[in-house]
Amino acid sequence: MTIREKILLDLAEIGNSRLLYQVFEFVHLIRKNIKPGEGNIKEVLTFAGSLPDEDAMQIQKDISEEFGKIEGEW
Repeated sequence: MTIREKILLDLAEIGNSRLLYQVFEFVHLIRKNIKPGEGNIKEVLTFAGSLPDEDAMQIQKDISEEFGKIEGEW
């Protein structure tokens, strides 16, 4: 099941018209801030090259060391 289908199922269960209207307003707010097919690629790319390779490698190493293993039982 896709996320879209899950959202639609959740919306179908909401009987309160005020809540549905709030969801409607939220969706329209999101749509106003998204340019079709563009996303935020341009904004993200403005940071390209702003971090030295050495720093980026250290950050990757730190993340891997701190969050790359699972402790305890799963």
